[in-house]
Amino acid sequence: SAFHVYRPPAGHVKPGGDLDDPSTLPNAVAASSDKNEVMLLCIGGSGSMRTGMNLVYNFRAMGLYNMLILAPERAVCDDLWAALPSLACVWWPSQFSAPRPKSLYNTMFSRTALAFFEARKRLLESLVVKHKQNVLHLDADTIWFANPYPLFKTLYKDYSLIIQTDNPWVNAGILYVQNVHDGDAAAWVLQELNRRIYRFTYHPESVTSLPNSAWSTPPHFANADEQANLNDIVTTALNGKPTYSAGVEFYEARFK
Repeated sequence: SAFHVYRPPAGHVKPGGDLDDPSTLPNAVAASSDKNEVMLLCIGGSGSMRTGMNLVYNFRAMGLYNMLILAPERAVCDDLWAALPSLACVWWPSQFSAPRPKSLYNTMFSRTALAFFEARKRLLESLVVKHKQNVLHLDADTIWFANPYPLFKTLYKDYSLIIQTDNPWVNAGILYVQNVHDGDAAAWVLQELNRRIYRFTYHPESVTSLPNSAWSTPPHFANADEQANLNDIVTTALNGKPTYSAGVEFYEARFK
């Protein structure tokens, strides 16, 4: 009885569009959500399109059609729609064209990767808090051998955040968010993550106000990686006080 097939309403053709248009996301949710369940997947260029579409078909073979794609530009969605015209796909021009300090790219992450990290977490928060969706947040380079929803809705039904483990605590790419409301602790985690990503992306100089980075001199690196910051937020929640040591302060020293 816990097994569900999620199939959004039929009839949508090339649903989605430009997220800079405020009408786009409500329409995309309507085309990708069933029983308030959405799977969010980011797909970049041709390389990730292959793995991304493999994941889309992977889930459809399990009866899961509730996928929403985030792409960097319309051309990616057009290529996806050529194969699956009912697939919900959105792009976000302002997010990928926003100017960011050059010092942010002193790592293994490219400009597109950091833009995706920020965009997908902003979209996740909006889907969960504003549009009241349960969201399975996905990395494209994964293969699923079973429908995860029976596990989410039975053993883990009382958990709001279900996250794949990683160093030191959690992975920012594979997570499931359910039954979250604005003002509760789980919503704070998503909102605080976006606050930190925004701060350290666009104001890297603010790293000097942290307890262990006052020594840093321009150009400041101020790690804006979603996973490093998420792990600091988990630590913050456990300690009951703001912590930046592993995600920002450590990397400020490492890359400077």
